[in-house]
Amino acid sequence: MALYDTIGRTYAQTRSSDPRIAAKLLEILMSRQASTIVDIGAGTGSYALVLAEHGYRVLAVEPSATMQSQVIAHPAIEWIEGYAENLPLFNQSADAAIIMLALHHFQNYQQALYEVHRVTGGGQIVLFTYDPAMISEFWLTKYFPSFVKDIESTFLPIPQLAAVIQAVTGMRVSVVPFPLPQDLSDAFAAVGWARPELYFNSIVRHGISSFAKITDEELQQGLSSLREDLEMGVWEQKYGQLRQLKEYDVGYRFLYTIAAS
Repeated sequence: MALYDTIGRTYAQTRSSDPRIAAKLLEILMSRQASTIVDIGAGTGSYALVLAEHGYRVLAVEPSATMQSQVIAHPAIEWIEGYAENLPLFNQSADAAIIMLALHHFQNYQQALYEVHRVTGGGQIVLFTYDPAMISEFWLTKYFPSFVKDIESTFLPIPQLAAVIQAVTGMRVSVVPFPLPQDLSDAFAAVGWARPELYFNSIVRHGISSFAKITDEELQQGLSSLREDLEMGVWEQKYGQLRQLKEYDVGYRFLYTIAAS
């Protein structure tokens, strides 16, 4: 929570819901009957708002007051201050749960999953997360090398995460790659995969937790090297082909539970 109390002051400016991510989320949720959904680590509520606007009742759980201060109120969203590992909700309070790029911030992910399973009473759990096995392939790490260690130490390998979810819930887990659109509107870490200029915007960087963890020296060196490579045409020579793509698999994944047949 302390991290987002510090860097989260402008979070809502850059971390709005992306319509393609939202559409996939809604598609997954519609495969099962659900009316009340708990959003764990809801942040400023961008995806909770999408669900509310599509007729769901949402229990948005978020520990950071800084994040909650930026929410857009909606009558179908109930905001609850709390942590994933000890959800202040009764058993079977919700029909399903979503965790959108938040699991890696939980102190004890396994305990959090047990809590989510308790609260949903065996209902569907949907996660949007990142495959750390792919981080070293992302060009951004050539300029900010500590990102590799940070991502590998905070994100669970996808096979391990799927196995833990299955063990906790007793349900099968589907893993679906989600290639990012070039005009991604939810500015998380890979937002600039084809638009490197975005990383010079301090407000964009402030919404990305990995940037908050690196030293000022590495930040300035990385930005300087990236700026020089763009000016000299080096970035275009190495990675310019990315600008021609409409979407790109940087490593983001949807994981969701499927009831045993």
